[in-house]
Amino acid sequence: MNIESRPMGLLCALSVVLLSMASAQGLLVAWPDLSPVGLAGGASAFSVGAAMLWSRHIAVRRQALQAGRLSDSEACLRLAMKVTGLGLWDYRADSETVGSNEQTARLLGHAPEAFRETRTAFVARLHPDDRARMRAAFRDYLQGARDEYVCEFRMRTREGLYRWFRSTGEVMSRDAQGQPLRVVGTYLDIHDQVEALRAQAELPARLLDAQETERRLLARELHDEIGQQLTAARLSLHALGTALGDAPAPLARVRDVMSIVEGLIARVRGRVIDLRPPLLDDLGLGPALEEYCRQQEERSQVCVLLDGVQALPRLSAQVECVAFRVVQEAVNNALKHGGADEVQVSLGVRDEVLEVTVQDNGRGFDPRPTGARAQAARVVPGVGLAVMRERVQLVGGRLDVSPGQAGVRVHAQLPLVAGEAG
Repeated sequence: MNIESRPMGLLCALSVVLLSMASAQGLLVAWPDLSPVGLAGGASAFSVGAAMLWSRHIAVRRQALQAGRLSDSEACLRLAMKVTGLGLWDYRADSETVGSNEQTARLLGHAPEAFRETRTAFVARLHPDDRARMRAAFRDYLQGARDEYVCEFRMRTREGLYRWFRSTGEVMSRDAQGQPLRVVGTYLDIHDQVEALRAQAELPARLLDAQETERRLLARELHDEIGQQLTAARLSLHALGTALGDAPAPLARVRDVMSIVEGLIARVRGRVIDLRPPLLDDLGLGPALEEYCRQQEERSQVCVLLDGVQALPRLSAQVECVAFRVVQEAVNNALKHGGADEVQVSLGVRDEVLEVTVQDNGRGFDPRPTGARAQAARVVPGVGLAVMRERVQLVGGRLDVSPGQAGVRVHAQLPLVAGEAG
């Protein structure tokens, strides 16, 4: 083949390739005349058609590649949603509709093929105590009052049980006025974490309850067993002293033993009150505090004034126990560490709140002593004060300690109905 015929041969070969591609893509329904004369006569028109076919081929390949990447991205998204356990929801504001994916159905215990999400079904599934809060959070986000939508609430599963979920969403499209048209978000099951945190928060209360139970049992044992045996021993010694008559030496020995036994009885009674006075369970806070303050006066020879207990009603066992422990700890600190010669204890009920105040005239203390002041300052047991504060918070109350150079004022406010701390 001479050099002049080579372009025609190349053109012919190229035409076969391009026309094959065009036929495969459905762009041609019949093959054209591929004879040298036909090719030579339509070379100009063919070059334009060939360019168009090649451009079409490139566009089709580009679309195929993009579709492949999109398919890969969708597969990765589905895998990520499955691995993380996230449910997907899709809210359309214009039609007030809510859609969801298969994982949402599984999170709620439903078979995906039998689950159909609607706005009405979603609202009905929310826990009654969470509906208003969830609606307010979503409304504020749509109106721009919140930068992000994140809300935790409970939803009812197919078994009728409520589980905690964290819902997060983001606006995906807006109308010409900037109002949200579509919001897409996820559900994350956080029920196990919420229950674990709740159990952790309840642990201090359970420990304190266990401690009070142990104190109650030990106090009962001391009072009913050891105390009664010591009382019986005292009576026996008294009878022995009467039987001895006027014998001076044996009678003196008996009186010495009686003094020891009476001292032991007094100490046992004091320990019983320190642990948990039986009057607290039997008659309530008022009689228990009267007995406690009287005992403290006898032990320390310090005036302990008590006011307001006569008008107290019977309160819940938890609130009465916390109030008693606050008075006990504050009075003990005043007598043992403050050097007070007078302690005033007052109680009263106002606006469904029990107010307990303990004021002493001791040395007081500096809450942040340094240097030489730290050594001269009144020592306040940090653990006792911390436990006192924790007890008050566990029933939803408030504790204020006002230290100074002329005594300490402890003021506790306890709701009559114990609740969680805010």
